[in-house]
Amino acid sequence: MAFSKFGMISLLALLAGCASSSSYQPPPVPANAVTLNDQQIHSTLMNKKLYGTTREGSHPYSITFSPDGTDVFQMAPNPPEKENWTLKEGVVCVIPKGYPTECSQVKVANNEFWLVDPKSGRVNAYLKLNP
Repeated sequence: MAFSKFGMISLLALLAGCASSSSYQPPPVPANAVTLNDQQIHSTLMNKKLYGTTREGSHPYSITFSPDGTDVFQMAPNPPEKENWTLKEGVVCVIPKGYPTECSQVKVANNEFWLVDPKSGRVNAYLKLNP
């Protein structure tokens, strides 16, 4: 089974956090971070490979968003998985097969990206342009 979803990653991170006190925590969103609108998200994220790490810190992954509403999620050793995503009013929702949809605002500072739950403010993912 592939661990292809930010939500699944969060669940795995929670479980790993219970088993280990050395779980990875993404850096907090800096005060100077800008929340992107729909147009900025398209111009900033489309067709770029973004890299993240699961909360237990041992599973690097990448995600590439395409303008057609699909993305490719890859976490070794699993093969890449094609997912769907939507964008409305500055909120990106990743819609994976077999996992819950996860929606986030995109915040950016210093070419780093935070996907933040618009309701709770929790960082769903921290992504960079380089691994």
